[in-house]
Amino acid sequence: MQKRPKTILHDDDSVSGPPSESMSASLRRTERREWWLWFASIVVTLVLTLGVLSFIVPELAEHKGSISWMSFPQAVRGLVAVVLLFDLYTIYQQWQIHRIRRELFQREELFRLISDSATDMIAVVDMEGRRIYNSRSYQTVLGYSAEELRASSSLDQIHPDDRERVKQAAEESRATGVGQTLEYRIRHKNGTWRVLESTASVIRDAKGAPEKFVIVNRDITERKSAQEALRLADADFKSVVEDAPYGIYRANGDGQLFRVNPALQMMLRYESSAELLKANLQLDVFKLPVEFHTLMDLFNHAEDFKEAEAEWKCKDGTPITV
Repeated sequence: MQKRPKTILHDDDSVSGPPSESMSASLRRTERREWWLWFASIVVTLVLTLGVLSFIVPELAEHKGSISWMSFPQAVRGLVAVVLLFDLYTIYQQWQIHRIRRELFQREELFRLISDSATDMIAVVDMEGRRIYNSRSYQTVLGYSAEELRASSSLDQIHPDDRERVKQAAEESRATGVGQTLEYRIRHKNGTWRVLESTASVIRDAKGAPEKFVIVNRDITERKSAQEALRLADADFKSVVEDAPYGIYRANGDGQLFRVNPALQMMLRYESSAELLKANLQLDVFKLPVEFHTLMDLFNHAEDFKEAEAEWKCKDGTPITV
């Protein structure tokens, strides 16, 4: 029976692999050892065969005087033939193993090149959350060394408030065989919390049962911080606009309104902001359309324009000066 070649990913580099040079050196050492072992097995079989023949040849020479290949008993000829065939098959088998191992090594090198060059963190964990592989980006993003990752569970660094949600998602993926995408916080080595966007895929065994997870994590801390800052800034701006005692609006050059505040709505005596947004600034608000164009010219051409007066009209036609 032909032996299946083992993968190059050893126990001591399962979390974060060594550089390509050391992997190549390890592969060459393994191949040299195996070639020596196979060569030794061939030599042993040949020596044993010669040992058997050394007992048979003197007897044949004594009885028959001269020795030829056909003078050997059929069983002896069969034994020699089997030994030679075994040696040829051994060489062929070792060559096949060598070729398959080289293909596996090239594939693993490609995987390592992709995972180590990716800014996203790539991990493989079993169904209990134990780490099997972590890309080098874990050290870049989170600061943990390969040894520190190897000595901990994948759940250890997750924020306590998010841990149960992550466990529940893992349970659902285990039951359904379908990975999920979720966000959670994870502790950096310096003690700060980073926000990750995680996408999991399920690896199944030969029977189709979920066996492992491939997880791609993306650090979105800066993006979340920017979103929160934008939300707060927008809330502050909205508060200033909505609570202002004077009318504020945003419109385009044709007089179409996009945003108005409550003070402007009350000033123009409309029932709601939605109703006011249906009005046109040039046609429905300015008393004289020419004043609207004069104002637009000031916006577009005056370098130190700060303020101007205009005649407006309310919804009921009452004129006001603004």
